[in-house]
Parts: sequence; structure tokens; C-alpha cells
Amino acid sequence: MKLIVFTKRDCPNCPNAKKIAMEVAEELNLEFEEVDIEEDLITALQFNVASTPSIALNDEVLFRGEVPTKDELKRLISRVIK
Repeated sequence: MKLIVFTKRDCPNCPNAKKIAMEVAEELNLEFEEVDIEEDLITALQFNVASTPSIALNDEVLFRGEVPTKDELKRLISRVIK
């Protein structure tokens, strides 16, 4: 399973979202990928992501344009995995 965080250079909340997503991916033994929506527009369009930060698990966007807490992200991932 892969946790993907969508970012862009001028996004003030993206570094925090990336940090949280990386920590959760490590704790739950998930792959982690960062996608800059300006550099990889095709992937952003495939996920229908225009706002950052956004976080997806495999092909499902979990958070769009917001930074979840670590617990919120872990809770939602555990629901999706089950």
C-alpha cells in the first residue's frame, strides 16, 4: 500500500502534511511518495487533486486541501485497510 502526499512549492502547509504522512507511512509500514502537482500534473489529474496538501492511500484521496493530525490520518487509514 502506498501513501501519497500531493504538494507544491509555494504551499505553506505542505511541509507539515508531508512530515505527518511520512511518519504515519513509516509506523504503518506503507510506501511513501510525494507528488508535486506542478511537476507531475498527470498524476494530480488522475487523482483529481488541485488543492494542496492532499493525501491519498493507493487510489483513494483521504484528505484534500487540509493537514490532518497524525491520529486522524492513522484512524482513516485503518478504516480503509479493513
